[in-house]
Amino acid sequence: MLQKNLLVMNKVTAGYPGHLALKDITFQVDAGEAIAIVGPNGGGKSTLLKVIMGLLTPFSGEVLILGENPYKNRLVKRAIAYLPQQSAINPHFPALIEDIVQLGLYSEIGLLKPVDKSHQKRIHEALDEVDMLGMLGEPYEHLSGGQKQRVLIARALVSKPQLLLLDEPTTGLDLPSQKGILQIVKNLTVADKLTVIAVTHDQFFLKNWAERILRIEQVLSFNGTANSYFERRED
Repeated sequence: MLQKNLLVMNKVTAGYPGHLALKDITFQVDAGEAIAIVGPNGGGKSTLLKVIMGLLTPFSGEVLILGENPYKNRLVKRAIAYLPQQSAINPHFPALIEDIVQLGLYSEIGLLKPVDKSHQKRIHEALDEVDMLGMLGEPYEHLSGGQKQRVLIARALVSKPQLLLLDEPTTGLDLPSQKGILQIVKNLTVADKLTVIAVTHDQFFLKNWAERILRIEQVLSFNGTANSYFERRED
């Protein structure tokens, strides 16, 4: 059974030495939500993802994932999967697509242990989820930008996360690829009921996927439905 409150942030202030990135951020995320994080460059969006993933300890406030403190209970981090921006990934990584997806199982099996049949089944299922199973055995570097992004989404899905974090999932892709990624993410939230939080500047993605929008400008300046956000901006 899914726990209702997957993520709770209560008066979280965070940043780096000499720089305050987030101030008094409070919100919660329930199972099955489709949430977009928007805001200006340098507004704290990437810092927020680091805090959620347990990579950056806040100066103050409380963060709970599945009711647990991720800084004290590292196992709870396994409930989260992350898709970084494409610019953070080497497009010429010398591996087959199934090898890339297998990296998503690192927390379970490590780098040196061979995968068993159950792991192979999950790798194939993850590739099938993004319509890439038919390219099994293809070198990752031979893929188009959109295909690479699909494989990286499969890498995130293979760990069976309860919360998926996406950082600019459609940036740098051509329009057909953007629409393809949009459809995959919609399927994850609508059909699979996976909780997804996506940082994005893509207005098409926002308007056609997000149910709730959080606007981060060091503070949380908006937290509401996507419809109310766009109505507010059109006034």
